[in-house]
Amino acid sequence: MNTLTCVYCGHEYPEGTPPHGAQILTEHIKVCEKHPMRQLEADKAKLRKALVCLVGVDGKDELEMMEMHILDMGGDPEDSRAALMGIKALRETLGHGNDGGER
Repeated sequence: MNTLTCVYCGHEYPEGTPPHGAQILTEHIKVCEKHPMRQLEADKAKLRKALVCLVGVDGKDELEMMEMHILDMGGDPEDSRAALMGIKALRETLGHGNDGGER
């Protein structure tokens, strides 16, 4: 019988592990250091941190208050649009592996 092996790190699974749909494979993907998702997660964290620095706030309540303030004050539509897009992007990432308070 063939041994199932992770194509990214070489980890071998117990004999008889099905090649698709097994929970053991799903769990390994979550922790495999060489899986492509690790780079995507790192890139997302880096971009999110930069966006927090640009917007100046993080966390659901702070972002909602900032959004209301921008909408109330008017100003240059292009600047407002950029700030609102940043706030929207940060709000969309809250609760997806981030507690909203990371800076």
